[in-house]
Amino acid sequence: GTQQRSRRNSLKRGAAAMRRSSLLVVASTVMLLSGRVSGFMNSAGMSSFLRGSAGARMSKVASFKLPQASFRRPGRLAPFSNVRMVATSSVDVKSSAIFQKYDIVKEDHIDEYGAKVVLFKHKKTGAEVMSVSVPDENKVFGITFRTPPNDSTGVPHILEHSVLCGSRRYPVKEPFVELLKGSMNTFLNAFTYPDRTCYPVASQNLKDFYNLINVYLDAVLHPALTPWTLKQEGWHYEIEDESDALKYKGVVFNEMKGVYSSPDAVHGRACQQALFPDNTYGVDSGGDPTVIPKLTWENFEGFHKKFYHPSNSRIYFYGDDDVAARLELLETFLGEFEQHPRVRKDSTIEWQQKRNAPWTIEQHYPSGQDGKVLMTVNWLINDQVLKPQDELALDVLDDLLMGTPVSPLYKTLRESGLGESVISDGLETVLQQATYSVGMKGIDDVAKCDQVQKLILDTLNKIANEGFDKSSIEASLNSLEFKLREFNTGGFPRGLSFMLGSLSSWLYDRDPMEPLRFEKPLAELRSRIASGEPVFEDLIKKYLINNGHRVTVKSLPDPELEEKNRKREEEELENVRKSLQKEDISKLIEETKMLKEKQQAEDPPEKLALIPSLTMDDLDKQGRNIPIAVSEEKGVKVLRHELPTNGIVYADIGLDMRVVPVDLLPLIPLFCRCLTEMGTHKRDDIALSDFIRTHTGGVYTSTSTTQKYGSGNRLPEPEVVSNLFLRGKATYAKSAEMFEVMNDIITNTNFNNQNKFKQMVLETKARLEANIVGSGHSYAAGRIGARYMVTEFVEEKMRGIETLDFIRELAKEVDK
Repeated sequence: GTQQRSRRNSLKRGAAAMRRSSLLVVASTVMLLSGRVSGFMNSAGMSSFLRGSAGARMSKVASFKLPQASFRRPGRLAPFSNVRMVATSSVDVKSSAIFQKYDIVKEDHIDEYGAKVVLFKHKKTGAEVMSVSVPDENKVFGITFRTPPNDSTGVPHILEHSVLCGSRRYPVKEPFVELLKGSMNTFLNAFTYPDRTCYPVASQNLKDFYNLINVYLDAVLHPALTPWTLKQEGWHYEIEDESDALKYKGVVFNEMKGVYSSPDAVHGRACQQALFPDNTYGVDSGGDPTVIPKLTWENFEGFHKKFYHPSNSRIYFYGDDDVAARLELLETFLGEFEQHPRVRKDSTIEWQQKRNAPWTIEQHYPSGQDGKVLMTVNWLINDQVLKPQDELALDVLDDLLMGTPVSPLYKTLRESGLGESVISDGLETVLQQATYSVGMKGIDDVAKCDQVQKLILDTLNKIANEGFDKSSIEASLNSLEFKLREFNTGGFPRGLSFMLGSLSSWLYDRDPMEPLRFEKPLAELRSRIASGEPVFEDLIKKYLINNGHRVTVKSLPDPELEEKNRKREEEELENVRKSLQKEDISKLIEETKMLKEKQQAEDPPEKLALIPSLTMDDLDKQGRNIPIAVSEEKGVKVLRHELPTNGIVYADIGLDMRVVPVDLLPLIPLFCRCLTEMGTHKRDDIALSDFIRTHTGGVYTSTSTTQKYGSGNRLPEPEVVSNLFLRGKATYAKSAEMFEVMNDIITNTNFNNQNKFKQMVLETKARLEANIVGSGHSYAAGRIGARYMVTEFVEEKMRGIETLDFIRELAKEVDK
């Protein structure tokens, strides 16, 4: 498999190899192993596997990215079973004295997810507490502060790091590192947004859950902040000898230097700041490396005192634990505070008022000699609160315009040849005001930016006049409803999705329960569409075509900019040094030495002993097993897993990748895209996309390479299991349609669309080039791992540094 081969027709050879390979299928309670494609790949045969286990359900763990937009995202319509989570009964305020310390602001039931929600307000401090009761053992807690910055020194980001460096009760350097040693948490992290800072944790073990909450609350309310904390986590001058030059150092300073080296990150920040010139979103809460050194200890400490107060907090609980116990725990922290008279007003996010005429901004980013232009057209959608129906309709419109590779705006840009890849950021509703952004990157001539902008506006005008196909609208609505009802967050705690969703309203003093509901606005949207109202055409005209608050941002490559920035920083530091006396330099040398000593010093055992941890007695002694039934259908091994999935069938078909020659491994990701994007001999790319989104919850691909365990759980080194998976999900009633389209994809994919394949190659090239700049350390680690592990070797061949060289050559050859 290592011999050199011509790449001509290599995709078709790869397809043939896959069709000859063995199969692995997971369907509801079904997994098929070691079979052949021929003989069973038809809808009747595939759906027959389910008839023996009607009503059986299987759950699936999928990857899940942290939401960067509002809670509502596109999903699908299909008949669902009546299985629902049943929440606990209403809160009995007489059952415990702790309820007397809180007012009940609102008590409601979220029917869509079977959740009982009570919104409390702490009488003494005014802290708001959202308590969600559901029969979910993966309990979630979070405390969020509204933290709007007024400059780009990165103080919210640096504080997010700093409060986790020891506190009043737990005076150790890294309490969470120590906590992890005795914890079974399912989530532990912190996030800095442009206007808030969140501290969420999750665990299935009740004692562990409350341990985590105790440490987190003490960290945010009573952190052990000192000037040394700012020096370590933010920035400081570093010098070890009088002959040395001054340097800037610091965790966040170095982190943001890396961020500002990424063209995508630089462009994205410029777009946000251009859209919001007059409010807090116009500065960088993460920190601009050129501005971070302006942050003083006084401003750093003052920011915490100003915003990290219970009166400015939104506190969240989710799970099956006792509501009274939640409030009792909170009271041990909130009870020692008084209400802050001004913090709610001081932290209010001001609205950016819309402008009436579009404008253009041009900037540069550091690049190599082969850097290319990025450009996007960006809109500020609203300067007042959107109605739930409008927000949902905008979600559907975003999906219709750019949700799939065959969506009209995305497809038009992709096939234009004006750039290598579409920037399809689309609708963002995570902040107080929504934005919309679309453009291209990999543009080889800045003069083409005007052509891209014209193409975007012309396409929007054309769609506004001609409308969308009814089949596309139905497919988008179905996809939306499926995802909303399924609520499959994979390995990401469901309760955390609830929290982040509610914050899209709660943070701005609106009803936190409104974003969690979708039945009524979805029904109203369907009714408007059924009546013939041009819902989406009107939205395009109102929020895009006739919206004057539109900025076009062009990011141009500058191979000399990195060197210019380096010289500017050196000159700045040299000027600082010239202003220092000899004793000042000696003091900085001593501070550098002391900081390193503090970083290397071990915490004393008596302080480490303060960190709570679990013991063996706190652990569940009963192991948990996933039910599995093994059978054989037409020569294919079948695995069935009967698990509650609310009437959804999940099916995986695995193709053995070990038959693929090594020199073709870099083509596997492109081959996967072809399966779902090229279309088949039965359906073109648009018809295939509409069918999948109308009848299923999605059909997609992934790859997996692992080592097989032998007897005694030992790893026989040569034993490798490598599969390409075609995965689908649908309601049980639609399982036949799901298997039929999966069969069509595997046996009838049309690989003859050379132009589309070329665009896929260019998109892959652009993505790899951008990723390597921002995550070079990950690619280096993968490259090293490829020398020692077969699994890493396969991944390096498919998605590593070596892949980029392959794709660059392929981009040159694809027209031949």
